[in-house]
Amino acid sequence: MILNNTNILKTVAFFGANASGKSNIFHALTSAILTIRGSADRQVGDRLELITPFAFDENSIGRPSHFEFVFIAGGRRYVYGFSAIKTQIKTEYLYVYNSSKPTVIFIRDEDGVEDESGNRSSQKYKITQKSLRSKLSPIISRNTVNKLFLSTATVWNCEETRIPMMWFMNSINTYPSNRYDGLLPITGELFEKDSDQSLKRFIKAVLKEADLNISDYEFGTREVPPEQYGYRVAGFKQIDRAKNLVITTVHNFKDDLGNESSYSLDLHDESLGTKNLFFLSPIIKRAFETGETLCIDEFDSSVHPMLLVYLIGLFHNPKVNKANAQLIISVHTLDLLDTKIFRRDQIYFIEKDPKNGVSELYSLDEYKATRKPEDIHKSYMLGRYGAIPFIGNGEELWQ
Repeated sequence: MILNNTNILKTVAFFGANASGKSNIFHALTSAILTIRGSADRQVGDRLELITPFAFDENSIGRPSHFEFVFIAGGRRYVYGFSAIKTQIKTEYLYVYNSSKPTVIFIRDEDGVEDESGNRSSQKYKITQKSLRSKLSPIISRNTVNKLFLSTATVWNCEETRIPMMWFMNSINTYPSNRYDGLLPITGELFEKDSDQSLKRFIKAVLKEADLNISDYEFGTREVPPEQYGYRVAGFKQIDRAKNLVITTVHNFKDDLGNESSYSLDLHDESLGTKNLFFLSPIIKRAFETGETLCIDEFDSSVHPMLLVYLIGLFHNPKVNKANAQLIISVHTLDLLDTKIFRRDQIYFIEKDPKNGVSELYSLDEYKATRKPEDIHKSYMLGRYGAIPFIGNGEELWQ
């Protein structure tokens, strides 16, 4: 849902050299989201295992990791953030915009908060609205240092926290660069639920646009002995039905005499790009229906640039993207550095400081646009925006 008179970017792309920190952005997003989702299940004394400090900086090892999200849910704009170390939540806050100014729902600070007179107190939670104070105050005693109050309050039926909490549960997801191992369980479930064949029609349309010579596919499940999985299930902790899904593609051909024939091929034997397309398409379709924010690392992995432009264009097309889904991606494909594809404020660069390993994220929109039409691709290759690898000439290989 989008607020009136609020413009929302449908896509954002991150560009940068290898090891510049692009994947770490998605790792941080994943850690924050899963920490929120798993808060209610955390037992007293459990560690926050997904909170990993910046390892290259000794001064950062013991300092909290900070996360903040600004989002729209239920027709309102929210700001939610928290900081944490391995053993506890240090700070937490939730604001809602009922007007042009933010309203505090709660503020949590282990070091105390300021009262109306500006004095520090030992109070750990600040609830300024009287109507909320009576509702939230009893819940404070039920929370623990390793749980997020957003989650605990929602468990105890607080409507003011339920809406933003459900946004984290359902409306934003991160997806790995390893499409097969990472997306197989999710994709399998979506394929199984395709009772009206709408997913199949969507995927066939995408396959046709991709010119992969695949006219159809069949989906099913079967029992597969564990010894036959091999590398395909590397990283999975347990075997479930999703790993036993079977997708068979149908290819049509014509011989020199015009005679048509077809043959089937197991998806495992298709190209990596074809498999990626199969695993991404159901997730993209679901986003168009729910308005989900998709955060996908290495979106261009084994996908042709022209197909990338097509997929990104679907998010920009209001007739397709009716629910205003968003796509946040990292890419290496420099063909996408084009203002015909992205606006300047949709293009971001990531550059790592070689002195301390800290990555900086900044927008192309921070650079003053020239009056003449600018070749962003050329300017990037010339180093105007930074975020490019420094590649040698190979001399060291021969020494």
